[in-house]
Amino acid sequence: MANRVTAAIERTRVRIAKLDEPLNGMSWEEAEAVSNISFADHHSYQNTQARAFAGGVISASEAQVCYLALGEVWNDKNGGWAEGVDLATKNVVTQMIGELLGMRLGK
Repeated sequence: MANRVTAAIERTRVRIAKLDEPLNGMSWEEAEAVSNISFADHHSYQNTQARAFAGGVISASEAQVCYLALGEVWNDKNGGWAEGVDLATKNVVTQMIGELLGMRLGK
């Protein structure tokens, strides 16, 4: 199975690179700040991707991309994400977690 998460990150990076400024009139710093996650969110994101992998919803490589983006522990220096994670990756992982949670809730 192809890694859908990596493919989505690459597509999002291309889209972001084409923008002169973030959407909704934000600065790039504001766009980054919106993607910050709390300690509790970090824990929830990691549990969600782990359950999805264990349940066969996502592949091992897709789960690994999410795990590495989040980092083993919450990092307050990059808004709760692993050091060096870019806006595109944060966006895609957040969207994926939302979709996985929706699936768990039957939506």
